[in-house]
Amino acid sequence: MSFTRSVPDTSTPGATKNTGVVIFEDYLSTSIGWGVGSHSGGSILQSGASVSNKAVGVIALYTGTGATGRAGLTSHVDGIWFGVNRWRFETRVGVEALSTSVQDFTIRFGFMDSVAADPTDGHFFRYTHGTNSGNWQCVTRNNGVETASNTQFAPSALSSGEPYSVFSIDVNELGNRISFSIDNRIVASHISGPTGSSRATGVAYSIIKKAGTTPRSLYLDWTYIVCRLGIDR
Repeated sequence: MSFTRSVPDTSTPGATKNTGVVIFEDYLSTSIGWGVGSHSGGSILQSGASVSNKAVGVIALYTGTGATGRAGLTSHVDGIWFGVNRWRFETRVGVEALSTSVQDFTIRFGFMDSVAADPTDGHFFRYTHGTNSGNWQCVTRNNGVETASNTQFAPSALSSGEPYSVFSIDVNELGNRISFSIDNRIVASHISGPTGSSRATGVAYSIIKKAGTTPRSLYLDWTYIVCRLGIDR
């Protein structure tokens, strides 16, 4: 079992084992407790620890050298239903090197039901150099219908010595108020999205190459998932 621990929760007060679910994964183990790796031409690299930027326990989603290589990490893709409970996804990630026309790739992470393409249902962050001037997008997809909000925040390459950033997504109990934040600053809000069992989703990360044979990586420092149940169990 991977190393997990409960941490204080401010977005869903009172979440305990009877009133909610809290998972904090710091990637100190070679076994990931909450997710399953998926890749085609790529891989998931376990570093265990990193001395840069105070990151302790890091994994990398690695595209490999193929022009269409990809790697992903995903939970069950039907384990989350919006519209009943409050949910929060939070992570600290770093982009090794930025996407370019020569080395073109797309990164996605958040509430998602696919690591091979855009999800059918979910709320997530998305980045590639050719969209929104290379700034992050905040995306909601409901049965394949997309709402995308542009932010003014661009990733900084870890290869240039820039730090990791913290990303979070909060979904209220009705599923009609979704807040996206980067480094504790709200960057977008959506007012509708997938709800109910027919539009179930999960939690996932992916990096997918479109062109170029130089490997590219998405580094994950930690993952934090919280659900505050509507009724105590």
